[in-house]
Amino acid sequence: MFSIFKMAVCLIGLLCLTSSSFAQRFDQGVGLRVGDPFGISYKQYRNNRTALEFTLGTTSPNRHGEYYKDKFKSIGDFDGFRYTDHTLDFTLAAQGRYLLHYSFPANVEGRLDWYWGVGAQVRLSTLEYTYFNASESLTTDERTNFDLGLEGIIGMEYELQDFPIVGFGEFSLFGELADQPLKFRLFAAMGVRYAF
Repeated sequence: MFSIFKMAVCLIGLLCLTSSSFAQRFDQGVGLRVGDPFGISYKQYRNNRTALEFTLGTTSPNRHGEYYKDKFKSIGDFDGFRYTDHTLDFTLAAQGRYLLHYSFPANVEGRLDWYWGVGAQVRLSTLEYTYFNASESLTTDERTNFDLGLEGIIGMEYELQDFPIVGFGEFSLFGELADQPLKFRLFAAMGVRYAF
């Protein structure tokens, strides 16, 4: 997770050094997203109202504890076994979104928008379950969890008037199509992008 943060900071710093004019309306941005997932966000504004966003990141090992506990109960190989704990080793998450922007009615310098949209998300996680098997022996088992689903997004975005910096905050509702259809999770994130 720390290496993603260092890479994002270096990328934003490099883009800041190469920029020469801030007076234009920017049509894309790249930056750091903090939340779930935590990672790098790229956004391209298609016109005054629509945008495409792509995110690649990870998540904290402490997130979604109840989700993975419930998941244990649905794995056929573990029928009759008693769950004790799990450790989430790593999660890789990728998002693709289509967003609609609307001007927020506030008297501020710069651009203040609210937006909503739809998207798709893929999550690949590796974790280790600890449980008591049928003979009551404490056992561990490594598993890979694959999630694919759709999400609905709502958020706000503010672009500074004189600098190529955009801040944002949002919520999204993720509904799985695979591997647990109709399982829903709520995500939140905030972040900053360098606009160019």
